[in-house]
Amino acid sequence: MAQTAMISLAGIRGIVGETLKAEDVLRYGLAFGTMIGGGRVVVGRDTRPSGEMIRDVICGALLSTGCEVFDLGIAPTATIGLMVSETEARGGIAITASHNPLEWNGLKFFRHDGILQRTADQARLLEICRSGRFKRARIARPARVVRLEIGSGVHVEKVVRSMDGRTIRRRSFRVVVDCCNGAGAVVLPTLLEALGCKVTTLFGDVRRAFERAGEPLPENLSALSRQVCREKADMGFAVDPDADRLAIVDENGRPLGEERTVTLAAYHVLQRQRTPVVVNLSTTRAIDDVGQICGVRICRTRVGEAYVVEGMRRHRAAIGGEGNGGVIWPKIVSSRDSCSAVGLLLEALAEADEPVSVYNRRVPDYVVLKKRLPTERSRLRGVFSRLERRFGRMGRIWRADGLRIDLPRGWFHLRPSGTEPIVRLFVEAPTQEEAEALASEVSAFF
Repeated sequence: MAQTAMISLAGIRGIVGETLKAEDVLRYGLAFGTMIGGGRVVVGRDTRPSGEMIRDVICGALLSTGCEVFDLGIAPTATIGLMVSETEARGGIAITASHNPLEWNGLKFFRHDGILQRTADQARLLEICRSGRFKRARIARPARVVRLEIGSGVHVEKVVRSMDGRTIRRRSFRVVVDCCNGAGAVVLPTLLEALGCKVTTLFGDVRRAFERAGEPLPENLSALSRQVCREKADMGFAVDPDADRLAIVDENGRPLGEERTVTLAAYHVLQRQRTPVVVNLSTTRAIDDVGQICGVRICRTRVGEAYVVEGMRRHRAAIGGEGNGGVIWPKIVSSRDSCSAVGLLLEALAEADEPVSVYNRRVPDYVVLKKRLPTERSRLRGVFSRLERRFGRMGRIWRADGLRIDLPRGWFHLRPSGTEPIVRLFVEAPTQEEAEALASEVSAFF
């Protein structure tokens, strides 16, 4: 059987030359140009070595369907969504495989409103791709690619205008930022400097390969932790290669874990604006504590940025996101955005006049474990039924996206993969021992 790319609500990704070939990229580009009917499209990429090749293929496909391309060059995914709105484009394409290793690449597709495609949009794109019925433009004058490398500047300016810059600059924070040699390097140091921070950048060379694993997980942030301690910095920030996820390291060099990013950002926003908060089903229970502290409702959606954004619009939420470090602040852009997260966290710490470790204690913390359990999809119905019989009477059951059961001292969430014979297990509890015990008990059902 031929290997194929991974296709999900987050887009399309695969190993370049194996599961994602140039001819595949061409067809996706033709399908997208056909679907939007021509017009302006914003394109940007992260720093993977295959990025330029894929950009050239995508641009050629879009031009042939009558599109005009605004090429942002290297840009975070959120910057691409923002510039779709700013330029009134018909859509956008981010060339990135997010946190996947260097040999991977992929495509994320934006709608005209700067939001990543929803399920119906994705289904239509894939149907056009399969059918091969592509638009062929008859162009009186050649369509063109316009280099528009101002996206990062626009992004920084919008975040700075939205912050209490005077209070942040007064603190003159010393910050170490780990950009993974990815797209964050073109925007985060500039943003931090614009907010009056003294900045040290780790892995900020967009010409080099990634020098750590892409996900900003605690186990991948040892260099950042050491540098924060060495410089006696106030904090450290780390992002993934397309800079849509942010992790925090406190002044003692301790990684707080990705779940704390959306938790602390939401806590800060709700001091001013009491609206519902929207997060996905796999996001920490600490968000529920934030809701209780601030007197607001917490709404949960299926896992996937597009589902969260849709929920935020429905509930008119001022803040939301996902527990993987993805903060969504619609005041800037309706997608996961590390720049928004950095601005909000700096403002929160400046106004509180507290170090990160102290501010972090304002909201209860929990232990989160994540595992991949091999299983066949055909077995899941029976396994889920047995789990419901075992745990169901002890708490609340969610069936909107796999199976989540909330328990008095924690919760677990099981989500089947759409591309692999595995199920993803998320477990949270107040202590490491309780989290490991619950993970072991749930895993035993497989």
